[in-house]
Amino acid sequence: MRRRLPPLATLRPFEATARLGSFTLAAQELSLTQGAVSQQVRNLEDFLGLKLFERQARRLDLTDEGRQLFASVQRALDDLERTVGRLVVRGERVVLNVTAMPTLATVWLMPRLAAFAALHPDIELRLATSIEPADLHGGNVDVAIRVGKLPGRAYPREHANIDLVMTERWDGVIADSLFPDAIVPVASRALLAEGAPIEGPSDLQAYPLIHTVSRQRAWPDWFRAQGVRFHPRLTDPECGHFFISLQAAREGRGIAMVPELIFHHAREQSEDLVAAWLPAARSAGEYYVLTHETQETSRAVQAFRQWLVEEGARTRAAHGMADAPVA
Repeated sequence: MRRRLPPLATLRPFEATARLGSFTLAAQELSLTQGAVSQQVRNLEDFLGLKLFERQARRLDLTDEGRQLFASVQRALDDLERTVGRLVVRGERVVLNVTAMPTLATVWLMPRLAAFAALHPDIELRLATSIEPADLHGGNVDVAIRVGKLPGRAYPREHANIDLVMTERWDGVIADSLFPDAIVPVASRALLAEGAPIEGPSDLQAYPLIHTVSRQRAWPDWFRAQGVRFHPRLTDPECGHFFISLQAAREGRGIAMVPELIFHHAREQSEDLVAAWLPAARSAGEYYVLTHETQETSRAVQAFRQWLVEEGARTRAAHGMADAPVA
């Protein structure tokens, strides 16, 4: 039976234009001219006898029919891309696209990747770092490592909040726990030796408190968990990532609130950093490995996923991390 389908050459330009909202950006992604992309979209509209875009002065808006078609075409292209990935001939080098948060990638994941490469020399990992929600439906990410809360799961109210969103689409996503998240205040030995004595959590506010942009509520939540009122100050330093905050603490610029895992790594490198107060405060969330259910037949994805889970278990055991309690 002959299928009544539009010319397949029109679908990728349409999908890219609808996703990016621009003929120019779609042309750049597809390595075509803007005119070629625009013409393919017009060919698709002519075939369907429908208007797919409302062409505004500086943007393109999908019509109702365009939105329906975009959802269908995107699902079809995503499914085709995953199928092609699964059909890679055994013995050829398989490429996995992995995304992880910058600090975790630097201090935890990258030092371990040589061991994975030795076990699976036929799997090439392409690592990108980001704190943005992982898109496991678009075909560009095979495995993501993120920290946050699972949908529908409740954590004790006293636990520190995590401002990050792991993914915006949970349908079909599989989450494997790596290890729990806890935060701890750290400072250089020299700073604490020269400063005011710390006899309780409230005494930390006598020092500059280093804030991290991706976890703005870390300090307020930590003081709340300690039963201490937090007094914010505009003069306190702020850093973009935890590893920068950690370096600022090492240089004596103040006390940084960082994940316990990051602190353990720093202590393994040198002993110039110490915990300003213990124990660490648990966060309302954990570190997870995220994959999509359509990748369950991918040998490479499952090998990397299983290896990550095993490495996470070793990390929990090495640092005495307990599973996160549920409220």
